[in-house]
Amino acid sequence: MPEVLVIAGSKSDERIVNKTTDTLNGLGVSYTVEIASAHREPDRVRQIVETTDAKVIIAIAGLAAALPGVVASHTKKPVIGVPVSAALSGLDALLSIVQMPKGVPVATVGIDNGQNAAHLAARILYASTGLPTPPPSTYADAGVDETLVSKGLDIIGKYVKESFSLGSVTQDYGHYANMVKVSDELCIGLSTDGVGSKILVAGMANRYDTIGIDCVAMNVNDLICVGATPVGFVDYLASEKPLPKDVLEEIGQGLLQGCKESSIPMLGGETAILPDMIKGAEGIGLDLAGTAVGICHPDKVIDGSRIKPGDSIIGVVSNGLHSNGFTLARKVVFSRYKVSDMLDWGRTVSEELLRPTRIYVPHFRAMIDAGINVHGIAHITGSGFRKVLRLGAFSFDIMNLPEIPPIFRLLRDVGNIEWHEMFTTFNMGVGLIIIVPQAEKENVLTAVGEFDEVFELGNVSMSDTPKVEVPEYKVTIT
Repeated sequence: MPEVLVIAGSKSDERIVNKTTDTLNGLGVSYTVEIASAHREPDRVRQIVETTDAKVIIAIAGLAAALPGVVASHTKKPVIGVPVSAALSGLDALLSIVQMPKGVPVATVGIDNGQNAAHLAARILYASTGLPTPPPSTYADAGVDETLVSKGLDIIGKYVKESFSLGSVTQDYGHYANMVKVSDELCIGLSTDGVGSKILVAGMANRYDTIGIDCVAMNVNDLICVGATPVGFVDYLASEKPLPKDVLEEIGQGLLQGCKESSIPMLGGETAILPDMIKGAEGIGLDLAGTAVGICHPDKVIDGSRIKPGDSIIGVVSNGLHSNGFTLARKVVFSRYKVSDMLDWGRTVSEELLRPTRIYVPHFRAMIDAGINVHGIAHITGSGFRKVLRLGAFSFDIMNLPEIPPIFRLLRDVGNIEWHEMFTTFNMGVGLIIIVPQAEKENVLTAVGEFDEVFELGNVSMSDTPKVEVPEYKVTIT
């Protein structure tokens, strides 16, 4: 829930909006931004003000500057007016905002001083405690309750599984991807996924060149987990309005780069303009998702059914957060840092959070070409290491986890997040897990090591219930 509503009368006020939101980010104050004119859209202004959950409203306007007063007339919440220098050096706007009638107060800051509006909003919010709201320490606190998500999937899953009678489906519901057998020689696999709220960070940084890679990666990486070699990709791009050319160029370049890394063509896709459905928290509102198609021989399906106690667990390095856990990560990081801040390890916040998801298709192809007997593959995405449990009713013992990258240490320290929550939300530096017989261990380390850093993480053992053990951090995931 946003603590502050920032509402501006015109897109031309964006420079003042940015001053305000940059300061709110630095103060760790959550917010939402709306553009609505008091004169041209009075009904919309009233609807925004009357339905917001924000505790404080910052209204930004120039010229006649009626917006702050109109906002104050629709609410009992504190309203802070920011006059904008458009004509008369902003004096007209300042006088308009200051001279409110009794009973309809609007606190007013200096001309163009969005920073002070943000500071005043924070002081109003924290007048009783003197402290900002602490960042969330769990995914549920951040707004994503995995228990509720699971219940929703159970409902949809009932209909998905009922449809399996209409074709020759190779996997049960709930794996990374699924395939349908179309002949004795061919299965076709499908996976669909999106970039998620990482797009909000792209908007904050005004940098969209990596999210296309993420979109491809999230789909092709799921396909290889069932043994399907990706052969094609399509995207779905939805936005609140037609996107600027430079944004489309960056998204397109990223999609192409992801397809190049996967050695597959992009076959087309769909674009949709949905002004009544897509809204950006700030900046441009958009969503990006995709679907990948893969092929596999029926005898080469990888579903975890061949896993045995004693098998080796191999891990492949991740490239940071990838595209999962951002609802929690964003709120934790931006409770202390701005998007342009430099982190201790020499990257800005935007550079770290927008690292593209690593694509593991070359690693998979290398194992297939080497004839390696792969028993199971897990893509460590949403729900973190809980994803490994999809591979079977064993204990997956992670005994030799590599050093955890600094971004995960930062998240834990700033958010005061328990290790169990960390390992069930983030990849912790391991983006892909491969399970093979002990006899194949060195072959995997050699083949995959040509592309990335690879680790021997541990072994599979018998267990009454599926679980992942990470004893170094006292974590047991069931």
